[in-house]
Amino acid sequence: MAAAVFQKKLSWTLRALMASLLLPHLFRSSMLTHSQLRRCSAAGLLPVILVLAALAAGAAVFFIFTKPRMDDEAAASGVAPVLAEPKIPAAAPSAGEKTAPAAPPPPVVTPPPAPAGFGFARPADLGKEMARSLAAADFDRAAQLAAASDPAQAAQVAAVLKKMVLDMKVKAGSEDQVEILGLVENRTRVSVPLLIPGREDSARLQLDLERDARMGWKVVAMHLPKELAAAVSAPDSAAPAPAAPGQPPAAEMRRPSLVMVDESMDPLSFASDFVRALLRHDFARARIFVDEAKVPAERLIGLCIVFEEGKYELKPAKPLIITVANPEVSWVIAQVQSTGLQQSTEFGLELQRAGVDKPWRVVGMNLSEILGSYASSAAKMGVPYTPIVSNPRGGESLALYFEYDEAALHPRAQKQLEIVAGLLKSDPNRKLKITGHADAKGAEDYNVRLSRSRAESVKSQLAALGVSAAQIVTTGLGTTQPLSPNQKSDGSDDPEGRSRNRRAEIYLDF
Repeated sequence: MAAAVFQKKLSWTLRALMASLLLPHLFRSSMLTHSQLRRCSAAGLLPVILVLAALAAGAAVFFIFTKPRMDDEAAASGVAPVLAEPKIPAAAPSAGEKTAPAAPPPPVVTPPPAPAGFGFARPADLGKEMARSLAAADFDRAAQLAAASDPAQAAQVAAVLKKMVLDMKVKAGSEDQVEILGLVENRTRVSVPLLIPGREDSARLQLDLERDARMGWKVVAMHLPKELAAAVSAPDSAAPAPAAPGQPPAAEMRRPSLVMVDESMDPLSFASDFVRALLRHDFARARIFVDEAKVPAERLIGLCIVFEEGKYELKPAKPLIITVANPEVSWVIAQVQSTGLQQSTEFGLELQRAGVDKPWRVVGMNLSEILGSYASSAAKMGVPYTPIVSNPRGGESLALYFEYDEAALHPRAQKQLEIVAGLLKSDPNRKLKITGHADAKGAEDYNVRLSRSRAESVKSQLAALGVSAAQIVTTGLGTTQPLSPNQKSDGSDDPEGRSRNRRAEIYLDF
């Protein structure tokens, strides 16, 4: 502190010394001789000279004393000195001139708050809230959810739900059974299970959802099964009131109802039931959905096996996507994932029906994507290849693979053979052909015997599952029909190719 005071005093002393040396010089330089003064006075320049001398002296005093002091004070306060610009007063309006009123400030636009109780971040959360509301008979809350996109219809929706639950004795299933069916027309469809008296399986209350920037997910349509058509009140038969002048007719002003009744199963629900049966490895249930003249049983069995071995499940966000939706033809993409294989893949379904009043059927399955993904990743589980292979006679066969120089069945073949046995036992007239195969290692006659032993192993397992031996034909083809080359292009051994050739194929001759 003392050092700072000393520096300040020293600064002022030096400034005073400079002033004492500089000011006399300025005054001397500005003084004129007597003769010069008389000439300036005669010329009228004396006042000008005096003013200039005063200005020079004032400037010297400002820069030597005043400005350094201002700088010191500004530095002490931390604020730089600012010279304010002089304000120019506005010119007064002339007489008779009207002044324009000041423009009002622009209004502050604030978005309306989101309705209370909304803000669902996930579609399934909205579906679960609907299930809870119906289970608690909270029809106002359920109607608020269903009519979020058109609150004017909330009363109508509440009346439908109340009649459905109280009069028709319909119960909502557990919220754990709420599921996302998929995507149709850029809307996410959520299924809420319903228990209808007299119906063995559960029905669906389907909600079509869209994402709202303020409200999160909201319902834009609600679908009821045809068994609940009575819950929807009949339209008012009274003639509509005449429209006001300049207004469109009342029929044009009426908004479409949020509540719809599905007279038949829609393609998204149909595809969902079919795929979920496959994921449960329920081959008998899955067969109900297909046109067996167009979708061979080998495809269903092979897909069940892929799902079981790969532990596939539907992707939770968008399990199914409708890509083509016509009254009698639909295309569906099923998206699945496997945690064990660390992959996501898909397969396609082609659906058809003979008329709008006829049931849907699966008439085509594009499995190239999922089978390719499975084949490339199955080595992580020790499963070498896809269970579906092309048959030389046309169509496809089921393939069972064997270890090197072995005829014993792998444990994973058990599920495949259980499905095949169920098919054969359901119709004693059905037959199948089993062909055994071997790789190129060893003598040809030995490989023929080994391939026959592999075919017989499959037959023995089917017999143990209750299939009549008369329904099975076996043969051994040795190395004559390899699936892959036994050698690489340079002539060296190809162990991977040989492993595909150690197999038995089942051809279902139905």
